[in-house]
Amino acid sequence: MTVTSSMSHHTAPADTHIRYVNALTGLAAGDAWGYQVEFTSYTQMPAYPVAPPAGRWWEISDDTQMTLALHWALAEVTDFDDIEAVTEALTRQFLLWQVDPDNTRAPGRTCMTSLHNLRAGARWYDTDGAVESAGCGAVMRLVPTAFAPDPYWLGLTALQAVITHKHPRAVVPALLLADATRHAPEYRGRFLEHTQTAAAQIYNGTSTWTTDPYLRDVLAPITGDVPSYLVKGLDDGTAGILTAAAGRLEQLRPLPPTEFGDPCVGIGEGWESASAVALALLVADLATTSDDDAAASLTGPEALAWASTSNGDSDSIACIAGGLIGSAHPQKNYWAAAGLTPEFEPRYTEELATAARRAPGR
Repeated sequence: MTVTSSMSHHTAPADTHIRYVNALTGLAAGDAWGYQVEFTSYTQMPAYPVAPPAGRWWEISDDTQMTLALHWALAEVTDFDDIEAVTEALTRQFLLWQVDPDNTRAPGRTCMTSLHNLRAGARWYDTDGAVESAGCGAVMRLVPTAFAPDPYWLGLTALQAVITHKHPRAVVPALLLADATRHAPEYRGRFLEHTQTAAAQIYNGTSTWTTDPYLRDVLAPITGDVPSYLVKGLDDGTAGILTAAAGRLEQLRPLPPTEFGDPCVGIGEGWESASAVALALLVADLATTSDDDAAASLTGPEALAWASTSNGDSDSIACIAGGLIGSAHPQKNYWAAAGLTPEFEPRYTEELATAARRAPGR
């Protein structure tokens, strides 16, 4: 089944709140959908595509938990210019998540190790601080920073990444994903294209990110050369993975969804940041369209089902894709209108509703 969008791709500031609500709902729904089969190989899937959760509650994983922790951290900050205070807020909320009784849902090893080090007194930039890993924990939780105000969102996205994943290949995919999420109504149907353009601008020195003062200050403890740092993050496989995903998109566009197969083919399995972002962008491109008169290949719910039916990190891929798709739609109750009304556990229903009342810094 396909749907046709009749909405404008250009959104007013007043639409930011609605998009944030849709993004939170989408990421939590994708997370719960994929969490059912997170460690199931493609050949062992219970169905193609995987059906939505059938129990009373849609059970989310660490992806949604850490997204909420990031939201609470940003909500308590009164001055984003005070990077030290922001770092303390992020660290505090992540450490609360680390010892939360609900943190039993396959939390990432890198996140847990980095937070163990920070709890022991290290700073993220110390040699015994955050792990130098490119794992997908740096990208699956970043929706709140993508919606943070100018001129902070870019640096905040990097900061939430490096606190647990101190690697250029974690930071650069996070920046690319935050940009896609922030500008989703304009990028819809062309997410991979725009992301490749952003990467090309980093390479040729025309990206404004290379001179962003807040990003520079955030990364100052580990580099004095932001342009080279960003290039390093692209050279370490990220650019090639984005190219592979763009090629796969062109292969899939003419096909019916029943012939799409495993999303991970030729791209990666999403356990690290670059492939997780590329896969989510691929899914979102097939679930949105830049042409108001054309139908997308997948509806939002169909996209979450396909993202979950993967040979990789199904919950993170579907979580990120759900956030992207939700953020691309500035109309109220997008997911319900698309036929998806997930019922999360009472605790997370309440937390998501509370978080949805205001985007960070708004």
